[in-house]
Amino acid sequence: MAQRFNPPPGWPSAPDGWLPYAGWAPDPSWPPAPEGWQLVVDDQATSGLAGIASRVKTATEDFARRASAESAALDGSPDVLWSAKGQPLTGIGGGRYRLTSTTLFFESGTLTTNAQQVPTNQLFDIDLRQTITQKARNVGDVVVHVQRATGVEVVVLNDVPNPREAVNVINEAAAQARYVAHTLANTRHVTSNAAPVAPVHTAPAQPARPAAVETDVIAQITRLGELRDSGILTEDEFAQKKAELLARV
Repeated sequence: MAQRFNPPPGWPSAPDGWLPYAGWAPDPSWPPAPEGWQLVVDDQATSGLAGIASRVKTATEDFARRASAESAALDGSPDVLWSAKGQPLTGIGGGRYRLTSTTLFFESGTLTTNAQQVPTNQLFDIDLRQTITQKARNVGDVVVHVQRATGVEVVVLNDVPNPREAVNVINEAAAQARYVAHTLANTRHVTSNAAPVAPVHTAPAQPARPAAVETDVIAQITRLGELRDSGILTEDEFAQKKAELLARV
């Protein structure tokens, strides 16, 4: 009975005839082998298409178990507002969808997973698209428009059960997320533009009297005295003019 080394997905191929020896361990950088994977198999039992089908089946079942466990753990989180698994007619490859107050997650694929996430506040125009066949099975495609920086992107959640309920929940969560984002943006704007503290006003200092003004006043009083002494001004006129000049100093 011929045996051969059966590397799991993601492991390098071994040389022909090589088998794991006592104490051998896989490289830590290799991905873990699926649960129940046989590293050494009977080459005759797994030859041809039968062997390939067996390996694919094992990998698929392992992926499905891990995906189901992860999905159940996430769906049970209190942050999850809505979650669903696509139900295509074939029963294979249905996407997994999950909505929180901040993010819409969507995953598709069977052996390989294409996972993406979108901020909830970027969602708008969530619509239902449903064929007659889908309506009979109570599933539908939820069409979500996403406002990206580069433009509008359309995301389709395929074969969602109870699609009208999904549309309502996603619409409500998106509206609430946009309101919160708008409120936060306004709060930051007001904070950054807060009114400045009113300055304390003090009485302006009186400017010093220029020395030239005082000299000029003295000169004019002296001149007025000469006019009084010459009889041109009376004593009262002199006194009045002198008082006016002194008031300017």
